[in-house]
Amino acid sequence: MTSLFKKPVLVHGHRIPARRYTGWALVYVLLFVALPVTALMLLLDLAGWALTVKLLGASCYGIGCLLG
Repeated sequence: MTSLFKKPVLVHGHRIPARRYTGWALVYVLLFVALPVTALMLLLDLAGWALTVKLLGASCYGIGCLLG
């Protein structure tokens, strides 16, 4: 198994640096992973709220209803 952060490799006498995280990697993860997942969860939450409050006529929606 290959390590993600191992010593640099020599290829034809040229040193190839090891992988590292960059600022752009963080931007791409936030843009292409975190934002779509958050948007999907928001849509599912809105659908659950609409189903519970509007369609079923519940007075509230969420964990507060279970505790109160």
